[in-house]
Amino acid sequence: MESPISFLEEDQSPEIKSFSTELGVINIKCLYSKGYNIYSFQELKKDEDYSININETENEKILLNFCRNTKTNENSTVLKVKNGTIIRLSGSIDGEGDNKNVWSEMMDENNNNTFIGIKINLVEGEKCSDTERHQTTIKMYCDNEIEDSKFYETLKYSNLSECEHIIEARSLYGCSLRSSYLLLRLLNEYYIVFAIIFIIFGFILCFLGFKYKERIIMFVCGILGCYLITAAVLSWFPNLITDELGLIICLIVCFILGCIVGFFLKGEIKFNAILLGGFLGYSSATFVYQIVQNYVSDWDPEYVRYGCIGVCIVVGALLGYWLSDPILLLGTSVLGGYLVMRGISLIFGHYLDEGYILDLIKNKEFDQLKEIRDGWTYAYLGTWIVLTVVGTFVQCRDKRKSGKKSPGLLS
Repeated sequence: MESPISFLEEDQSPEIKSFSTELGVINIKCLYSKGYNIYSFQELKKDEDYSININETENEKILLNFCRNTKTNENSTVLKVKNGTIIRLSGSIDGEGDNKNVWSEMMDENNNNTFIGIKINLVEGEKCSDTERHQTTIKMYCDNEIEDSKFYETLKYSNLSECEHIIEARSLYGCSLRSSYLLLRLLNEYYIVFAIIFIIFGFILCFLGFKYKERIIMFVCGILGCYLITAAVLSWFPNLITDELGLIICLIVCFILGCIVGFFLKGEIKFNAILLGGFLGYSSATFVYQIVQNYVSDWDPEYVRYGCIGVCIVVGALLGYWLSDPILLLGTSVLGGYLVMRGISLIFGHYLDEGYILDLIKNKEFDQLKEIRDGWTYAYLGTWIVLTVVGTFVQCRDKRKSGKKSPGLLS
């Protein structure tokens, strides 16, 4: 089954996909995906350059930085400095040579091809002979024990020849950082099962959710608990769950906990409306975040993100308190429409995952975000909107026929 982030895989190119478009940078676009594994060097970005001493007597050293050019010479990511003379080992400014960084995963051939880290073949540097240019490779070995403050101590430099340069390091950023993508892997591995469940339960929620709200609220709480708690665990403790078995256990436990909560709350209509309103706010926060971030691009993306989530949840919960029936009706239509759309996307693929969108925004990859939106993105969004509108209309009609008027907008 095709990955929902397949636009990042090598089927788009015979080479491993590189997001580098800036000459000489490891890069402004410092995010790499291989299947469901995400790697980012953004946390290693510094205001000052990393330095590797080579020869103290001749004042020879290597200067480098990640996710932007060096401060010493803003046209290059890796420099060799000797007695004040600068040689650009990556990032030629004469417009010649290979001008793309190429990312790839490193495997240990002597240990069943197990993953050991990330390798980046950087943009070629200036000429080192009449026929060759400086070529620099960064090998970032996966090591979860290395803290950011100790990372620079692992930096090593070697040169295989006059033109070939190797920089090695150990860091947790050489490891896959987003265990939340395990959920995508699980969904797509068993896509038929999840697609059937999502579509059937989604249609029930979308068109009959309000009518049978007291009967299905337990399962709604189970779904919300399953999604929200699991997402929080994967985001806040990225190394806690590292395989599919652990994820399945987490999903089952969270679903059961949600159902237990729903069982005790099935008669509390107003509280259920507040809960569903808060979830609607949480769901809309991604879209609000994308809009707000354009106007406060200088602010810390993480603070902006959590600020948007907090405000949207509070607004949604307050609406649920003031307009219980309308929010319950609209909320079941929105949630049901999303489940149906998501089930369809598991079958046809090409789905742009919300978590990856947030990763791109967090890393300020706004140009990349524009590039990867295609017809499928808008088709799925349109499907969700149509199902929500139709579901809301059908449930409003059925409610009127039942003779039970709801307060507010839907009365």
